[in-house]
Amino acid sequence: MVLGLVAGGTYATYSWAAHRLISGGVSSAVAMGGIFGLGGVLLLPVLVATGAPLLASAANAAVGAYLALVPMFLGYLLFGWGLGHIAASTATTLSLLEPAVAAVLAVLVVGERLPAAGWVGIALVLGCLVVLTAPTPGTRPRLVTGRRRAAHPAPAPAAED
Repeated sequence: MVLGLVAGGTYATYSWAAHRLISGGVSSAVAMGGIFGLGGVLLLPVLVATGAPLLASAANAAVGAYLALVPMFLGYLLFGWGLGHIAASTATTLSLLEPAVAAVLAVLVVGERLPAAGWVGIALVLGCLVVLTAPTPGTRPRLVTGRRRAAHPAPAPAAED
């Protein structure tokens, strides 16, 4: 449970930091590249300690390359783009759909069987996401433009006589 809490906390921190960089004018590709580059450097000791099976065969290396390029690189590049357009809390909340989508795809594509409790869990995740993302009455959704706005609006141009 502690590791789950740590993982959730670090994911929220990563999303907040990326959103903050993007809102400050850094492009989403640069922000995501910098964050993942730093994370990769921090994980190098883990690769040295446990990465031998990854390089044991060409098939293992190909699977590792695929996972690095498609779900990680492309997925988080798109996630970074999304962080430039919606609030970090909304993006992080919507990312909770990932395990539910993975479970449904496992059923549909691979032929896995999901027990009733799994379907109930997916329904609960969907229900919670509807509640969390539904606008509250009397408020409008806030869109993030990706650029920091000036503290004071620019003065209106002077009227010509």
